[in-house]
Order: sequence, then structure tokens, then C-alpha cells
Amino acid sequence: AVVSTQSGHYGRESKILEKRLRYLTDHFTYSLYKNVCRSLFEKDKLLFSFLLCTNLLKDRGEVNQEQFIFFLTGGIGLENSVKNPAPEWLSDKCWDEVCRMSDLSGF
Repeated sequence: AVVSTQSGHYGRESKILEKRLRYLTDHFTYSLYKNVCRSLFEKDKLLFSFLLCTNLLKDRGEVNQEQFIFFLTGGIGLENSVKNPAPEWLSDKCWDEVCRMSDLSGF
């Protein structure tokens, strides 16, 4: 009830509907984060932040499921036919992941 009452206050800051909805969404998301983090161990807050952020990005269409899975796993390691152009500072493992990432939509 407190979150919705406070969110209602923040929603009245603009007469433009899109801005008002953005204010409400931002305030509600921050209130959710703050209240959930109060009950988490410190070691779990980063994971919760990551999950909240990635779900918001997925909901907005800024990250798709394929990109999310790649971020978590690094993709499937198949033979890479492209030679590493800078082995002195870029490991072969990192180069392979960059090559696999280039196959994803949006990269």
C-alpha cells in the first residue's frame, strides 16, 4: 500500500501520460529493488540486481533471449576458423567468444 501511495505521488509529476507512466515505472522498480534488497544477504544483492536489470531489458526488447543465454554461457564452443588478430593481449578463448557473439542478432 505504501509503494502504491508513493508511486501515485510520483505519477502526478507530469501531465504527459508517457512521462507519468515512466515516472511510475521507475519509482516502482526502485522501490521494489530497495525493499527486496533489505531482506537479502549482501552476497545475493548483485545477483538480484542482475536478474532485475536483465528482465527489464528483455521486457523493453533491448535484449532478446538468445543474447541473454549467450551472456550467461558464452555460447557453444565450436571450432573457430578465424585467426586471433591480437594474441599478445587477447586470449584465444576471448577471441572465440567475440566471434560467436558476432553471429548474434544486434552485434
